[in-house]
Amino acid sequence: MRVSEASRCFLDYHRMNSKENTVGNYELVSTRFCSEFGDRQLGSITPDEILAFLTRHTEGTKQSTKRLRYCLLLAFFNFIKNSVDPKFENPCETPILRKLVKDPKPKKPPHARANGPWWHESG
Repeated sequence: MRVSEASRCFLDYHRMNSKENTVGNYELVSTRFCSEFGDRQLGSITPDEILAFLTRHTEGTKQSTKRLRYCLLLAFFNFIKNSVDPKFENPCETPILRKLVKDPKPKKPPHARANGPWWHESG
């Protein structure tokens, strides 16, 4: 199956089942992805190509935006795996891609930094 065909199925599904903002995010990434890979077969897309695509289209953005775009592509390929071809291997599911877009470590609240956990405070 070509990327453009798969994208059409994916977007049709989300237009019927997802909220407007979710659909908008999927359409943005899908349009960009199809402009580069639309005529390709799904199985021919490599993790290196996914990384290059994400790098080009998230340059200068916050880590949260990079993670969102990665998660949108991950969901697209998971949709194919779950709905079309159970043997399909998701090119987004590689340790290097997950590591590059992982959430930064959450910051501790101010009261936890100074004297340890708040529940240890005497008072």
